[in-house]
This record gives sequence, structure tokens and C-alpha cells, in this order.
Amino acid sequence: MTEFLIQWFWYLIAFAVGALVAWLAARRIKPTSEDEAFADLPHATRTGDSR
Repeated sequence: MTEFLIQWFWYLIAFAVGALVAWLAARRIKPTSEDEAFADLPHATRTGDSR
């Protein structure tokens, strides 16, 4: 039973560290408006755009 708890604890730590790394990586991405995002893509068109 103790081995199971130790293994579960390590998985919990690994999950927490992975979540922290993902959160930190996501914070580095700067939000852009929809128009800016499409302007960065060559030959991009939006579907359903009536303009």
C-alpha cells in the first residue's frame, strides 16, 4: 500500500509540474485580435465574412 501511495504522489507531482510549465508557456503567448491573426497568414480568408 505504501508503494502505491508513493507512486501516486510522484505522478501528482509530475502532473503539477507539467501543468505549471504549460501555464507558463501559455502566458508567454501575446493575445492578438482576430484581424491581426488573419493578417499574419498569407492567402487567409475568413469563412462567413460578409465584407
